Amino acid sequence: AEVLAVRRVSHTLIPPAALATVPPETAAALPHLRTLIVGAEACPADLVAAWAPGRRMINSYGPTEATVVATWTGPLAPDTGAPPIGRPAGSTRVQVLDAALRPVPPGVTGELYIAGPGLARGYLGRPGLTAQRFVADPFGGPGERMYRTGDLVRWSADGLLRFAGRADDQVKLRGFRIEPGEIESALRTSALVRDAVVVVRPGEAPGAPDRLVAYVVPASPSTPEHSDDSRAPGAALPVSELRLHLGGLLPPHMVPSVFVPLDRLPLTPNGKTDRHALPAPGPAQAADGPRTAPRTDTERRVARIWADVLGIEEVGADDNFFALGGDSIL
Repeated sequence: AEVLAVRRVSHTLIPPAALATVPPETAAALPHLRTLIVGAEACPADLVAAWAPGRRMINSYGPTEATVVATWTGPLAPDTGAPPIGRPAGSTRVQVLDAALRPVPPGVTGELYIAGPGLARGYLGRPGLTAQRFVADPFGGPGERMYRTGDLVRWSADGLLRFAGRADDQVKLRGFRIEPGEIESALRTSALVRDAVVVVRPGEAPGAPDRLVAYVVPASPSTPEHSDDSRAPGAALPVSELRLHLGGLLPPHMVPSVFVPLDRLPLTPNGKTDRHALPAPGPAQAADGPRTAPRTDTERRVARIWADVLGIEEVGADDNFFALGGDSIL
């Protein structure tokens, strides 16, 4: 808010998660801010109510594979509910299709496909994934392709796209689209891991950020006294080694902030992993073993700030802010 005011910013694009950290009363105190664009994740209605009056507020949508912005709205009005994601931007073309790649009528949910000159060529060094996500465009010219976003949308009666969720297990955390299965596969390549499940769980305290949690069955079994419980408190889980292993395979935002050891993964009656039966993860831990308590007034002050922002009870002197679930917009 201070930067927007001091520098008299007139046009800006801010993710909703970052905008939500600015006090709502600040909106009326920024007369120079004439155009505010939000994007990268779903925008809640309360942000529109707070920030749309007195300026042009626009909701944008688009994956990196389509050069970021593929659709956007006109100026949003407060008190109209969750904003739509609008219409195609520029020369972008979109299709809302069923599983057979047939257009669905307005009001019916389908998967969003994007085409046009802004489409990426594919994923570097990953021809299989490129072929899966970039498919032939039956509505375009010879050789043209469209990108399968995995997002579910529907056309509203007024010709606007409205977001309806994900078509797969992909999740969005702090503006990043994350495939939990990719993290699980990376964990399973470690000799320390027999099996793993990765989920997004809410923070421990009200208002705390969501966290990426890895439930890990260690390759070395725990002691027999824990065999009647899926949680494995007796199993030594080398968190630092697992972080290092994942860091060599995945981008930083895909490394879980919490690792929970389990004797076994809970299963449904038909033998599939029961994600709803996974235990509460507990606090994030940046390193193995006991924490080193803050030793100076400065360390104690920083630890209190981190604990408050991250919604956790205890922060050690050697803990890593990002490993605890922090990010640059908190």
